[in-house]
Order: sequence, then structure tokens, then C-alpha cells
Amino acid sequence: MRQPLLDAVRGLDPAAGAPDIDGDAMLARIRSRARRGQAGDVAHLVPAARSRPARRLALGAAALSAIVAIALVLTLTQSGPQAYASWVAQPTLVPPETAGEICPDTELGRPIEPVLGEQRGEYTYVVLAGDNVFTQCLISTAGDELFVVAEGAEPGVEDALELGSAPALVLIPGTPWGFEGGEGPITTVVGLAGGDVTGVRVTTTDGVSADAAVVDGWWSVWFPGDVEVSDDLVLVTPEGESTYSLGGLLAPGLG
Repeated sequence: MRQPLLDAVRGLDPAAGAPDIDGDAMLARIRSRARRGQAGDVAHLVPAARSRPARRLALGAAALSAIVAIALVLTLTQSGPQAYASWVAQPTLVPPETAGEICPDTELGRPIEPVLGEQRGEYTYVVLAGDNVFTQCLISTAGDELFVVAEGAEPGVEDALELGSAPALVLIPGTPWGFEGGEGPITTVVGLAGGDVTGVRVTTTDGVSADAAVVDGWWSVWFPGDVEVSDDLVLVTPEGESTYSLGGLLAPGLG
């Protein structure tokens, strides 16, 4: 027996009269769509695989950078140390007899004795003098082996090493001195000084100024390399500083 109320309720059901649904098949379809949707949502976060040529290019660039770096290191390390790198403009006085022990003891057959010793960095410079002759001697401990180089001179006239009434004399006016076994040439200025001279300053034309060592009436200064010395020679006395012409104080026979 049909009941009118139940028939009316069934009419309100939207699924009423629809074909039967396979629940398992529907659940499978839903799960499949969910998986496809998740993959689409994160696809943009996965980096694309690099092609093989691009990978080779990246490795080549890295190798090139390493080669450039190695070349730079070799260039820097193979450039070598700077000549006379430890040289300083202010000398340290050293006992001449000690400094000159390994320097020559004769010049042109005449005996010479150390009269001045100075040290600049790893280099010791000695002046040795005798009867109208003198010798310059450079000693270096900068390298692995000790080297000693000497160079003698004889003024052109007798008694050239006598100061007389001049405040100072110049025996070597800035002469480049090249030699083997060292670190290249040096430029030396050597002279005699009066008893009241406590300091001598020499300057190159490039503006490099250096104090001379002054010992017992002798003075000396040397510069690394082949440089040109200025004509301005500064003498220091208790009264102050005075500038003289270096060329005007050349010893007899050197003019």
C-alpha cells in the first residue's frame, strides 16, 4: 500500500530515479584526479634537467678559472724578491774593524784599514783607506750565501785624501757601482768631513733622501740601483744645517 506522504518525500530527493552508482569505481576516479592535481601544483618547483652540452660548458668555465688562478699565482711567486729590499735611508754604525774583517786588506799593493762601517738592512758597507787609496766593500747576508764585493780607487793627485780647510770633500760623487754576485748595481757617495760635521744628507734627483754614516772624518751613503744624485749636499753641524754644492766639494783630481 502506497503512502502519499512517503511518495512526496521521495520526490524531494535529487538522486531519486537516478541509475545505480558503482561506489568503488567513483572512489578510484576521485583518487586519480587528486593525484594529477597535486602533480600539476608542484611542477613549477622542480628544476628542469640541464642538457648535457650546458653541463660541459659549466665544467669548462670552472676549469678555466682554476687555470687563470694558477697562472696568477705563478706570476706573483716567480717575480722574485725586490733588489736590496731591506735597504733603509738611516744607517746603523758598526765597528769598522769588525765590519771589514772579510774585506780586502790591500789596494794597488798598499795596505788599507777599515775606517768606516755602516749597516742598512741586511747590507754592510765598509770604507777602507790607505796611502792615497781607498776601497769600498759591500757585504750582504740577504741571500742564502754571503757575498762580498769590493772596488778600489786612487785619486789622481797626491794627498787627495787630506781635507784641508774645506768643511767636507767628495771622493765619489754618486757613481753607479755594478758588480756580480749581488742584487744589481748600487750608487755610492763617499767623502771626508771636518771635525764639526755631525751629519751629511744626500738626495737623489727622484727625491729619495738618505743620511750618510759619519765616522772619524769619513762619511758615506749608498742607494740601491743606478740613480742620479742631486747636487745639493746638506752638512749638519752644531750650528745647524748648511747646503753645499756636491760638485763644488770634489776632492783634487776628481773635478
